[in-house]
Amino acid sequence: MAKHKTAPAAKFLLAIAVVIVLILIGGIILNLNEKAALKFAFVPSHEIASEEATPAPDYTSDAAWAAVPGKTSSAQMMPEGVMRTAMVPEVDVFYIHPTTYFEKERWNAPYDGNEKAMRWTDNFALRYQASAFNLAGQVYAPRYRQATFGAFFDDSGQGVRAVLNAHNDILAAFDNFIATRNKGRPFIIVGHSQGALHALLLLGERVSPTNLRDLMVAAYIIGWPVSHEGDLAVLPGIEACQTKNDTGCVVSYQSFDKDGDATSLLKVIATTPGLNGKPRGGTKILCTNPLNWKVDGEATKAANLGALELLPEPGPIAEPIPALTGARCGKDGILYLTRPPKGSWSQYQMAGGNYHTYDINLFYMNLRENAADRASAWLEKHR
Repeated sequence: MAKHKTAPAAKFLLAIAVVIVLILIGGIILNLNEKAALKFAFVPSHEIASEEATPAPDYTSDAAWAAVPGKTSSAQMMPEGVMRTAMVPEVDVFYIHPTTYFEKERWNAPYDGNEKAMRWTDNFALRYQASAFNLAGQVYAPRYRQATFGAFFDDSGQGVRAVLNAHNDILAAFDNFIATRNKGRPFIIVGHSQGALHALLLLGERVSPTNLRDLMVAAYIIGWPVSHEGDLAVLPGIEACQTKNDTGCVVSYQSFDKDGDATSLLKVIATTPGLNGKPRGGTKILCTNPLNWKVDGEATKAANLGALELLPEPGPIAEPIPALTGARCGKDGILYLTRPPKGSWSQYQMAGGNYHTYDINLFYMNLRENAADRASAWLEKHR
């Protein structure tokens, strides 16, 4: 397949989306004082223009991929006690990991030269996120020169450039995936946090404008606000998933405590532009309930097939915890946990009762089952 060129309209959408992610992640995680402290602690002090670029990943080599068929990785893991079931062999999963680089020495991490970032990618992102989708197909997860954590607290414009640099790698990885690895099979796109930004942009740049939209099983844009009017409306041929078996569609949710305060997030959503370039105030935010796959749905804890406790040290994935919490979509588009877990589940909880870090862990087994169901539904529909 010929290499795609980014059209001017797509570049405009990219610029808008980058501004949104910088404001959102920089503004909702913490209050102003905490944000100032993190800015001091994590934002690089040097100009990004002075930073010597590290080598670009060569995606023709398996070494540039954290997970790829035939290569041992944490994406192949399964929770303890879960029966091994044959995956859907005809489908691929393109997974983009969240931020795992937290140092201020560089605006963009070397894709293979920082051991801490690579450990976080393997022991958290692949282990607890990508593995949830390995029943639905073969997992491909590119390593990329991700923007550092501090880039999302920068207001000088250099953080934007860092995210753009990272996105160029994702485009190159996806182009290689489509041209030489996927071989025309249907595929699922998954992204969380920084990875969700890149996943959303891929829909606008590579999938929606091309015949690839006919091969997309679904896109899981998790931990990222998606507006029906402001974002989905500029993705022709792609809509929100309405039922558990819909295909060619988008799933999105953001997890908060039962009594969580999403006010800061909602204010930012309302005042920042969507992919259509207009403020999203007054638009409807997509909330897919991962317990019953209904938009704006509500479900009790009985529908939770199993959550995974996040254990940062390497090792097996613990046995899933069924019925840990229910969830309901609020009128504001936020997914509120009806029985928010405490203990270790609070270790990485963010301001306002935001369970962002645990978006996938909380509903791991439901995501695992649903991705496989959608893959099978796509194959049945197109046979």
